[in-house]
Amino acid sequence: MRIRLGTPEDAPAVLALGDETVAWLNASGNTEQWGTTPWTANERRKSTIRTRAVNDLRVLIDDTDSIVGALAISETRQPYAPPADERELYVNLLLTARRHRGLGRALIDHAKREAAERGIDLLRVDCYAGGDGKLVRVYENYGFTRVTEFSVGAWPGMLLALHLSAIGQMGDTKVRAVPDVPGTQGF
Repeated sequence: MRIRLGTPEDAPAVLALGDETVAWLNASGNTEQWGTTPWTANERRKSTIRTRAVNDLRVLIDDTDSIVGALAISETRQPYAPPADERELYVNLLLTARRHRGLGRALIDHAKREAAERGIDLLRVDCYAGGDGKLVRVYENYGFTRVTEFSVGAWPGMLLALHLSAIGQMGDTKVRAVPDVPGTQGF
């Protein structure tokens, strides 16, 4: 597997990953996180992905050249997140195919590596904090710590942060992907 810069031509595949995730969430009883509308039928999501594909998108490609993960990172935070006191790299999107395990960690490791290469110590992300808080714990397992709870309308969120210097990775651009994803080591 490898990660490359995304392009506008990748938008349909990323939107399809969004559709897959919405269906999976809904099947597990979670209709609040991303709603029930497929991404391919949501004009706002389509516009967001097309916009992100111009500069911010990274895609994870499997051995068949299929997109199995997407990461959008930029130095611009979401408008509902409080500003940081330092330069940051913000994870605006993390999306993976349900048929693989460990891809989220591989993409976050890529974000860490890219932040270090840019000389940025702070990586932030926000996520859905509803339900049982499982997604917050996933990001905590990636090394993030809770910063603050917030709401966008009725949608409960959590802002999390990770300082590369605190985990000894500032300046280390050799962050490795999780070992249980065959073929991702060292990309």
